[in-house]
Amino acid sequence: MLNYLYTAVSFVLLLWHRLFNALGLAPDSGLNWALSIIFLTITARLILFRFFIKQVHYQRKMQEMQPRLAAIRSKYKDDKQAQQREMMKLQQEEGFNPLSGCLPLVLQFPIFISLFHVLRHLSNAAHHASQYRDKTISPAGLHHLQLYGFSAKEAADAAQAKLWSAPLAASFRDSTHVIVTNLGGSVGSTRAVIVPLLVISAAATMATQLLVKRNQTVVPEGTAATVQKVMLYLFPVGVLASGLIFNFPLGVLLYWFTSNLWTLGQQAYIIRFHPPDAPSAASLAPSAAAKALAPKPGAKPNYARTKPVVSDDKSTSELSDLEITNEAKPPPPVTPRPGARPNRPSGGRPANRRPNQAKKRR
Repeated sequence: MLNYLYTAVSFVLLLWHRLFNALGLAPDSGLNWALSIIFLTITARLILFRFFIKQVHYQRKMQEMQPRLAAIRSKYKDDKQAQQREMMKLQQEEGFNPLSGCLPLVLQFPIFISLFHVLRHLSNAAHHASQYRDKTISPAGLHHLQLYGFSAKEAADAAQAKLWSAPLAASFRDSTHVIVTNLGGSVGSTRAVIVPLLVISAAATMATQLLVKRNQTVVPEGTAATVQKVMLYLFPVGVLASGLIFNFPLGVLLYWFTSNLWTLGQQAYIIRFHPPDAPSAASLAPSAAAKALAPKPGAKPNYARTKPVVSDDKSTSELSDLEITNEAKPPPPVTPRPGARPNRPSGGRPANRRPNQAKKRR
């Protein structure tokens, strides 16, 4: 069903191989085929780069919306229809389309599957390649070598190519008979090439996860934080397992090695030239806003941060009691207790109410 994609990937691989032939590398050279695999991977990642940018923006937008979505779930936890309605309303207000985030993955998946399938096909063709060299190959074997646009000679060269005595078709757990007798390589060299590739690929994968974690705009909480912590170690372990347990051939591991290094460089580029925006106040949940205004443990509260601001164009009569500051409020009247003398301010009676000397003599 995907033969047309396999043929397209093989076409790009053979273009790079013929280019390196023109530059002076031997057609059956392991370095030639290794470089062809590396540049095939780079070509595929360049084609998908624009979609990767869109996926990064989608993920950032999703992270910014998580607190508001959590607030909606909490508010309408007993009404699923109202919950879905409010979520859709929020997505429309923010111009957020979940399908746009799935599109890059949908486009990447068939391309990467095609890359893997073609490289796996070349590794599986090693048996037919030896028969082709000995001229004992059957018509069915010859047809197998000529799949996806390869000539029989090109498929045989790729299947038996060696990089520092390590056959590109060999795997870490292959027996000595397969590596030495069938592929004409060295067991020690094969494992000495595969292990550093896997370690560097795993380190690049972990570094990519750390870059993503360090530069995220919204810190995940709860289940999201747990998943992120698990993925930080699960992805590198998966890279190591691809070569040590699942026994992928060296040609496929070269693809993983190049792809993981490219992903690390791509993430550094995104952080450098497409930095995340600061989260807006609208994206913060009420609890997050309250935490931001709360004083540190042991510190005195800063009431100026929560004090209402009074604009100059508002008269005092238009302000509510909550908007009037303590300095603007008049002092409360002091009423003396029954039988007590009134507590007049310093200076006694006002001048117009004091009795003059003539009135005193009367």
